[in-house]
Amino acid sequence: MHQEAEAQSFIYQHSHAALATVDSEGAPFASAVNVVPDHEGRLLMLVSALAAHSVNLAANPAASLVWVEQQHSDWQAAMRLTVSGEVVAVPPAEGERYFQVFPHARENLQLDFYFLALRPTTARWIPGFARATWLNAEALVQPWGWDLAREQAMVGHMNDDHAEAIDHYLALLGAPGQGAQMLAVDPWGAWLWHEARLRRLPFPARAEDAGQVRDTLVMLARTPPEDFFLARP
Repeated sequence: MHQEAEAQSFIYQHSHAALATVDSEGAPFASAVNVVPDHEGRLLMLVSALAAHSVNLAANPAASLVWVEQQHSDWQAAMRLTVSGEVVAVPPAEGERYFQVFPHARENLQLDFYFLALRPTTARWIPGFARATWLNAEALVQPWGWDLAREQAMVGHMNDDHAEAIDHYLALLGAPGQGAQMLAVDPWGAWLWHEARLRRLPFPARAEDAGQVRDTLVMLARTPPEDFFLARP
């Protein structure tokens, strides 16, 4: 897989990252945020206006996001990605895709929370120890082959008509159970919700359009768990 595609998949497989900002005097500050790519190639965050990073960004919009392979015991040997760019505030209507992955966060809009969006201008990809490289940042997060309405239709169809398939996806992830729901679907996989836990179902390859999403979900619904563990990225 091309390195940009590997790094792009990495972004989509992780729902949270570290956000690094600098204050008005140039002092660094890092904090944790949830990050959701949208259909237009932006990285969305929902943050409090009172948070230190929000105060910093009001003075200086430059920021970096860092993702680290979550399951690795040694983060210096783990896969990790850093992207940098300028962060801009966006209205709630433009941040709606965030709620596909974190629907419970919608109530935060009644508080002081607001949406930020970052388009990467630089990207540093480290797929393993001593393997750091700079990537084409614009290639990492690109528009998809479907919009939010189409995503919501696909998710609704799966939840209404294919509950057994969604439960099968849990078995593929090594966490068999019943009553799972699909929350979101993107070119690299789907987010599932089960027993108050967010779970990621990775696709074996990028889905370029809604038709490929359907074909991939059908294929995974017919895949035995032992074969999925051998084939997953």
